[in-house]
Order: sequence, then structure tokens, then C-alpha cells
Amino acid sequence: MLPDFEARLSDYAEAIVRIGVNLQPGQRLLIADPYGQQGVARSAEVLVEAVTRAAIELGDGVDVIWSPSADLRTMAEAGDRRAFDRLVASNTAKLDRHLRNGGAFLFFTGSQPRLMEGVPAAHLAAFQEIAWRHFGPIVQQLMHGASQWCLVPAPSPSWAALTFADLPSEQRLAALWRCVFDSVRAVGDGRTVERWNAHLDGLTSDAEKLNAARHSRLRLVGNGTDLSLALPAKHHWCTAEQHTKHAVRHVVNLPTEEIFTAPDCRSAEGRVRVARPVCHAGTTIEGIELEFHRGCVVSASARTNADLLRELLATDGGAVRLGEVALLASDLDAPRPAWQTARTVFHHPLLDENAANHIALGEAYPFCHRGWWKWRLNRSLVHVDLPLDAHVTLE
Repeated sequence: MLPDFEARLSDYAEAIVRIGVNLQPGQRLLIADPYGQQGVARSAEVLVEAVTRAAIELGDGVDVIWSPSADLRTMAEAGDRRAFDRLVASNTAKLDRHLRNGGAFLFFTGSQPRLMEGVPAAHLAAFQEIAWRHFGPIVQQLMHGASQWCLVPAPSPSWAALTFADLPSEQRLAALWRCVFDSVRAVGDGRTVERWNAHLDGLTSDAEKLNAARHSRLRLVGNGTDLSLALPAKHHWCTAEQHTKHAVRHVVNLPTEEIFTAPDCRSAEGRVRVARPVCHAGTTIEGIELEFHRGCVVSASARTNADLLRELLATDGGAVRLGEVALLASDLDAPRPAWQTARTVFHHPLLDENAANHIALGEAYPFCHRGWWKWRLNRSLVHVDLPLDAHVTLE
């Protein structure tokens, strides 16, 4: 492991608790993964312990929902919707109680990117629908400021083996931890919170400049992508720094290098070639190419898991439209972090989306529009980020 691992892990935990979640005095923290694994992978225990130590200084303690990973795969292989529905309903009830009690949330995502590799796409799509039917109402409450929440990466041996397959096996996990530490500015000097405050100020400044400019269109061009989008008159550029209804600041994902908004969901025209594998439903879809006309995907292909891509696009009427466009701060003249310039394919939604300009199929964030009538914003059960190797032009 890294020689400075413990110091950097402590810095990471401090950033999570004080910047990401911004845990308040006496507030309880719940750690879970309701997205892909219905709980936290046991491989994340070291991070859970570090976060717990950091949280004890501030809050009322930490609860964890652990993932039954092996049982989850067995359910998916068998297509046992009834057992999965019971599991998700039980976990959602815990999340709902925690929310009603005023708790904050920390979500570990993407620790096992190929947990469901080889499971029939129809089974995975059915499980996704069940998960979002239960968890969706809580997501909507969090989106509207009910409490603080934050998503972070938690390295695991299986994820490291996928991302750093070219390294000797004994070096892979350390290489992944180094990337994650770099991405969250945890260098082990005890000043991570200070660095994050400065970084967030820079992102806010970039967002303010974009909002003042009032662009009406943008175009993304490069490496198989040529896509034009219209921006609603009341669009609002945002950062991952959000506030609850009680004005408590939090950052909804670490790392974050983006400024994002919601395009007019009827406007997408052109084609995109997704630059990185997309992690979805516990597996990866590679080589995605899409064509848009009048806002909708009219043609779609993928090199792997094309059947899962088709199931994703068939989720509902909004799954074929775009809910987000996001620009890297480094494309707006900010310094590019070293972990981005390495061009590593991370096989993780948070790291890959923050290493490239991207769009997202599905749900638009309501706070990306300042008008009272949000009919040009997309609605969907899904929200799937698609990193692009493309530069932006704003009009």
C-alpha cells in the first residue's frame, strides 16, 4: 500500500465529512449504496472506519447498510424480482426513517463495476426499475434540499483489477487509491478542507460567468461527436455545491470538476461517440454511439452489452433524451488536475465524468432551471452520464 496511505485516508475522510456531507453538530450519518449494490461493499470497510472516526468529532454517530453482494448476484441471475423487491423495500425504509430523523447521507458508488457482468440484460433492467421505484421518491426529496448527501468512490480490489489490469496484481489497489486520493485533493498534509474551499470558490466563479453570459446554444465536437444543444432561456449553470432547505452547504459528489446545466430536452441534434465505458446496473457498456434528432435518440449501438443499452433507452419516455450537459472547469481556462491529464479510463461514473466534458441521458436536475415552468426539462427514472472526447463552443 502507499507509504502515506493513512495520512491521505484521513484527509479524504475529513473532506467527505466536512465538505461533501458537511455533517452538522449532533447529526447522524448513514452510509449506503442504494444505486448499484443495495449497500456498501465489505471491501470499503477501511473507508467506512476512517469516515466514522472523522464523523464522531461532529455528529451523533454513523450507521451503515452493508451490501449482500453474493446474494444480490444470485437474485439477478435467477431474475428473482420478489426477493429483490423485499431487499430494496427494506433498505428504502431505513433511508426514509433516517431522512425523517434529519440525518445526512453518504453514498459509496461503483466499488464493484462488474458485479453483474453476464447477467441477462432484461433481469438487470427489471431490477433497476424496482430500485428506482422505491428509491426515486427519496432522491427527489434530496434533490429538493431535504438534507445533505454526497457520493464518493470507495476503491476495491475488483475495481482496481479492472482499471489497472496492465499492472502487477500486487500494485493495482495502491494505484487506484492514489488516483482517488489525487482526485479528491487528499495529499496527507491536513489541509484538504482548505484546498476544497478554494476549489469550490473557483467553480462557483466559473458558473457565475456562464450564467452572466446567457448563452442560448452550445456545440460539442471531437472524435466522433458533433452534437448541438439549445439552452432554455431560464437555464442555470450549477456546481456540485448545493444547499439544503435549511441553508446547509454540501457537495453532492467528490470529486467534482464540472459546471453543468440542463439543456432543452427537445433540442439535441447530431451524433456522439462515448469516450469511456459507461457503468450501469452493475456492469459496463463499451463503445456507445448515439444519433439524436429533435431531442431523441434515433439510433444507438454499443460494442459490448448493446442489449443493456437498448433496455436502458427503453426505461421510459425520458431515457432517450438528455437531462444534463456538463463542462470541465479546465475547458474554461482553469488548471487541469494531474489525475485528469493521465487519461486513465477509471471504470467509475464519478471519476470518468469528472475527467471529460459529458452529457447525461435521462433526468434533469430541477435546480438547473430558474423558471417556475420547467416543461423543457427532461424527466426520467434514469440519469446516466456519457463522457465525451469533445470540446465545447458556446453561442
